Amino acid sequence: MERRYVVWFFVLLLVMTGCRREQADFFPLIPNAVRIMQVTEQRVAGKDTTVYSEVRVVEVVKGLKKVPRLGKVWVVETPLKAGSSSMYYYERKGDTIFKLVPGRGGMVERIVYLIQPLSVGRRWFDSYQEREESEVVVQEDVTVPAGSFARCYRVETRSGRVNFHQTLWLASGLGVVKREKQQNWTKGDTSFGILRVEELVEYRILKSKR
Repeated sequence: MERRYVVWFFVLLLVMTGCRREQADFFPLIPNAVRIMQVTEQRVAGKDTTVYSEVRVVEVVKGLKKVPRLGKVWVVETPLKAGSSSMYYYERKGDTIFKLVPGRGGMVERIVYLIQPLSVGRRWFDSYQEREESEVVVQEDVTVPAGSFARCYRVETRSGRVNFHQTLWLASGLGVVKREKQQNWTKGDTSFGILRVEELVEYRILKSKR
């Protein structure tokens, strides 16, 4: 009888451990986390094509902070040129991660950014207006300057309004290791296009200042 209880205990332990693995965080928000990526951008304007590439910080997690009109949210900074930066705001509600976009007149738009746990075939719309649809299409290995990452989830997002397509490769406990954005449009008789590829070079947690 005791042996049977021991067996059932280990079975339960394995099931619980397996569940924890499946619920790994693919969008970690860790204060002072810094994401450095190789950014390559190709711009097309008619017959002209320009390409530039640089390694730079694309994300700094400032932490969970109280922001006017938004309440207590996660603040993520994206450094820009000339010392300026853009701030992005995220909120976790259960399994859903929302991106909060402040608008005019005090309005705040809540966009569904990611729904976990991830699984191949899972889909969601950005909002009730269904402007963009995201889908987890496959789990695959990815190699970037920072190294090789096994079993990343590839999430593709398409817009129903403009010719826009984004692909994310998400690694367990790390988040984005590769990102591609492509947008095309026409003005008059001229075709335009932007292809931006970001690949992880380094991810580190800075020591907090006291």
